[in-house]
Formats: sequence, structure tokens, C-alpha cells
Amino acid sequence: MSQQTTLAVVVPKFSEFVKHLPTVYDLAACDQEILRQLWSGLGYYARARNLNKGAKFIVEKLEGHFPQSYYEWLKIPGCGSYTASVIASICFNEKVACVDGNVVRVVSRLLGLSEDVWSSSGKSAIQTYVDQMIPEERPGDFNQAIMELGATVCRKSKPLCLLCPIQKECLAFAHNCVEICPPKKPRRDTVDVELFALVFWRKATDTVAIAHRTKGFLSNTVGFPLIPATEASEVKQVLQSLLHLQFLELSSKFSHNITHHRISGKVLVVQELENPSITTESVLWRELGLSQSFDWVPRSVVASKLSTSFDNKVFKLFANYK
Repeated sequence: MSQQTTLAVVVPKFSEFVKHLPTVYDLAACDQEILRQLWSGLGYYARARNLNKGAKFIVEKLEGHFPQSYYEWLKIPGCGSYTASVIASICFNEKVACVDGNVVRVVSRLLGLSEDVWSSSGKSAIQTYVDQMIPEERPGDFNQAIMELGATVCRKSKPLCLLCPIQKECLAFAHNCVEICPPKKPRRDTVDVELFALVFWRKATDTVAIAHRTKGFLSNTVGFPLIPATEASEVKQVLQSLLHLQFLELSSKFSHNITHHRISGKVLVVQELENPSITTESVLWRELGLSQSFDWVPRSVVASKLSTSFDNKVFKLFANYK
């Protein structure tokens, strides 16, 4: 949970998570909808799916027994090198180094590295260095100590060099180049995306359609159907002339940033006129070119069904619609 999410957000969510899913068996058997609810607000939902897949592997393939070595953990679906090294060293006292952003920063300053740190070869060199310096005894404590050093003392900005216990060995401090070690991590270009979120609403029953999205950067999440803004005119024409549905483009806009995408757009509320059966999945989704399946959900519980904070923003705009 703490990967790419702050501890202030994680701690209460973690407590609630383990309260509902106290064992690996509970996690393996957890319904996807409940899992989404427990994960709501943490983002990067793929992490929750990986936890579920990993738990199923442990229950079904390992009879509920946790692996006890780094290489065995790597066999668990969704468990990469960093997670495997954390578990192996802290839980099973294995001499294997954990390298995260904090460790990269500490080692870069310790060795005075001001370039070629974030490339594959650069990170591999740092991994090799930490592998060589990690002690046989209490390797888990060593890993936690160096990560904590980077988080609290050898900070990204305004490092507390005068309090650092390894100041005398630090080449960056000796050569007065702490601020450029390591160099800034190259950023991926942000892509601007303009969308329309489609909120299908049955006024008589006050139910809303939510989709199980299967493609795009929000794939494998539950929320509102999305279309590029460039296709909005065509969709409106199909809704009105072919499907005989009325719609309203809400004036308020939404904005959201996710995985290097800067999203903006509007909500299109689509309401049935005379024939409810016209909005069957086979007709509506085919005519609009949408591949998702969807469910009709009472408006009062829609928020609990949504996977992402982005969809919650969309729903709040719709909730204010009179």
C-alpha cells in the first residue's frame, strides 16, 4: 500500500483492510467488489489485484505457506524484486538488499554520483554496491535503517547533513555537491487527455449505469463509460437520432491527473425517454462503440461501487445535477 502512496493515507486504510481480511485465505477468497471498496482512495488499483492474485497462488499452490526466501517470493504473481527483498530480509533474515528511491539517494551522495543513476545500468550498480555492504547479521534492520536515513536525514531537499551518522564517509558532502547527487530523475512527458464521461440515468428508478472498463489507462476498473471529446458530437447524434435518448452536457468541468495523464472534460448525462429496453447492453454499447459490460445501480450506492477517485469526481458533478 505504501508504494506510491503516503503513510498518512495508508495507515487507516491498512487497519481497515486487515480487519476485514486478516489472513491470506480471506484475501484469496475476497470478492473483487469488496476488494475495490477496501482499496478505495489508495489509487493504482493494480496493486490490489496483485495482492489478490498473490494470495490465491499461496493458498492454491503452496497450501497457505508463505515462501521464506527472496527467489521463492519472486515466483508469487505481482511480487517484484523490491517487495521480495523487503520480505526476505525483514521477515526471514535473508541477506538481500532493498533498493528504493531513498537508498538510491543515500548511495549516490555517499559515492558522489551526479549522473547515470536512474538508468538500468546505474540502478544495477547501486544494487551491487548495497549487496556488498549489507551485513550477515540483521540484514532487515540494515535495510530499514538505510531507507529511514534517506527518508528522514538524507532527504531529497534540505538534507540534514550535520546530523548524518555517515557524514565523514560522504563524498558529496566532502565535495559540496549534495544538491546534485543524485541528479533529478527524468520525468515522462505528461499527456493531455480530454474526455466525456457518460452517466446513463434512469430517472424513474433513480439508477445509474456503471461500466466494467476493459481498455485504456483506466482498464480493469469500475466507473463511468468514457469517450474522447473528439467523438462527442457523433455520440450525441447516435443518442438522439438512433436511440431516442435525451441528454444534457453539464457545464462544470472535471480535471484529474493519473499515471502521466492530465485529464479534463465534461459529464454527459443521458436519460431514457420512452422505452427502457432500448438501453440493453447489446444495443446501446454496440451503437456507441463501447466494449464494456455494465450494471444498473441505485444512485444511493453508486459511490461505493466506483474504483477510482476520478469516477468519484464525475459522480459528484452528476449528484449536483437537478
